[in-house]
Amino acid sequence: MRWIAADPAHAVAFARAEAGWDMADRLRASPPPLIGVAEPETQDSPAERHPTRRAVAAGLLAASAAAVAVPFGWKGFDGSDIYETKLGERRSLLLPDGSKVRLNTASRIRIAMTAERRTIHLLQGEALFDVAHDAARPFFVEVAQGWIRAIGTAFNVRIRKELVELTVTEGIVALGHEGQAHKADDEPRVAAGAGAVLRRGTVATTQLDHDLIRQRIAWRDGLLDLEGNTIEQAVAEFNRYRPDQIVVGDPRIASIRIGGRFELDEGDKFLLALQRSFPVRTVKGADGSILLLSLE
Repeated sequence: MRWIAADPAHAVAFARAEAGWDMADRLRASPPPLIGVAEPETQDSPAERHPTRRAVAAGLLAASAAAVAVPFGWKGFDGSDIYETKLGERRSLLLPDGSKVRLNTASRIRIAMTAERRTIHLLQGEALFDVAHDAARPFFVEVAQGWIRAIGTAFNVRIRKELVELTVTEGIVALGHEGQAHKADDEPRVAAGAGAVLRRGTVATTQLDHDLIRQRIAWRDGLLDLEGNTIEQAVAEFNRYRPDQIVVGDPRIASIRIGGRFELDEGDKFLLALQRSFPVRTVKGADGSILLLSLE
């Protein structure tokens, strides 16, 4: 094209426009299913943690792809060990018993292990647990609103303001609200393909469809699955991973339904796709935030 060849700036503008249309296509596209696809192996590493007991962190590293539990490794975890991730960061921890914990952005856990029990206190954020079976030492995840007991399983736990959201992807878990005793005969149980919401004093279980499960655990693969989300919901998800917050400044666009998949750090590409696909515009704030407004 003569216009492109006439000036290097024209070529840059054309490339940006072409990239924008590609992002718009991604926003409209429905994501392929992830259920049943094996997760690729990744290198486990220690998360950002308290400066104390640094030597214990080494015990969380996998010695090889087929990790072996460290004998008596639980003796190093007395409940004072805090592991955390920063905004936009994710980490995988391999515990001495062979269980794996994946921490999502801005998350904190405290680990306590004894000869009778393995306990992870989820203090903030979200974590995905892949629990090694050990009938002699039950595995608990405790949150302010209650507790979850793994029965050889994999599940995701996310703290959302006043409630906790549970998604079970493999096996079965038992659960209860805060103050509820651990009684095997009357514990509510949730199997793979289902979930639960824990609030103070209540537990509600529900069946989940494959699409919703896929969305909830997409972060494991570094993705945000936005299918069926409103713009307001999608913005809230991207804000979990970026320091420069996006603000929906017009209620007329907040409830627009969208779809598509983006990488966790592709907030700017998401905004470009929105502007290509919907009547919205962005305004950069003095504090670095981005205001999303309607063109109409």
